[in-house]
Amino acid sequence: MTRWIVTGLLASLVGALALCGASVVHADETCMSPYMPKITGQEDYVYVWTLGMDGVGDGSDKLVTVGANPADTATYGKVVSSVSVGGRHEAHHAGFSDDRRYLWAAGLDDSVMWVFDLAAGPARPKIVRTIDSFVKDSGGVVGPHTFFALPGRMLITGLSNDKDHGGKTALVEYNNDGKFIQTLWLPEKAEYGYDARVQPRLNRMLTSSFTGWNNYMMDFGTMLADAEAMKRFGNTMVMWDFHARKPIQTLDVPGAPLEIRWALQPRHNYAFTAAALTSKIWLVDQKEDGTFAATAVGDIGEAKQQPLLAVDVSLSADCNASVFVIGGVRPARPARMARRPAITEASDCGRGGGRGQRRGRERG
Repeated sequence: MTRWIVTGLLASLVGALALCGASVVHADETCMSPYMPKITGQEDYVYVWTLGMDGVGDGSDKLVTVGANPADTATYGKVVSSVSVGGRHEAHHAGFSDDRRYLWAAGLDDSVMWVFDLAAGPARPKIVRTIDSFVKDSGGVVGPHTFFALPGRMLITGLSNDKDHGGKTALVEYNNDGKFIQTLWLPEKAEYGYDARVQPRLNRMLTSSFTGWNNYMMDFGTMLADAEAMKRFGNTMVMWDFHARKPIQTLDVPGAPLEIRWALQPRHNYAFTAAALTSKIWLVDQKEDGTFAATAVGDIGEAKQQPLLAVDVSLSADCNASVFVIGGVRPARPARMARRPAITEASDCGRGGGRGQRRGRERG
């Protein structure tokens, strides 16, 4: 992926993933699969999937373990260990298996995936499996992005394909042993992919859309100046019958809707996302007839500031939301389905590793 995403969007995403993985009792974990056991106490470590850089160690992508337990002053806030995967693969997302014993990670450039054993030695994870056949296994899917744990399986979203490196892509499933199971191509006229989240209570899966390899590996400034490239972004979300793994409804959501967060309360049949290119918060709400409607319910920043690249959403159980953007967090309060969230003052989380680590003030 281009360095603009490496230094901005990716850092926020990895930071959010790490925070979710290491949260204490305050965490509601809407960013995690509901099929995983919930964290009930203090975590000891944060696992951060990082990009290789010139002059930093061997220059390769690494899984870095950071101490997260304040009671352990020897390791708290410090790098405990790191595991190099050799080379730069455009490290992006990582995700726990359904039992939290393993962490799956991938590179968006060459589509190589690694499985790390966390349980055997939590302070020093080890690579137990390398999967370099993702493109072949899946029938041409490129860019493994989201790792979403299912019972005994890992659901992986793709961003692109090996035919034209455009946005047409699919969902791919493996079992926990790394054996390929199936590929689910996104439907016609909604072929772009990005995130996938399941609401088991409704038997619904929601997917979002970004852009293909040709765009995400391009220099950001060059891409912004390329009118044709800017047309190659997703503008849809797809609702699926999860058990059948069949798309049943396509929703128009302009501006590259990215991370998806389902509400957690039993009667809250809706989800939120944020569009990267417009920085609008969208509500995907179930109607009385069982279908869903997508509605823009909030703006992050002014139109003249766009694109702000709203790249991640943290949603608590009571539906207070924080939208992670480059360099800051924009809190909102979408407490009711039909109520516009009030976007409050951004909290300047600083440049670098501090993104997403504290919340801004919330009004009311």
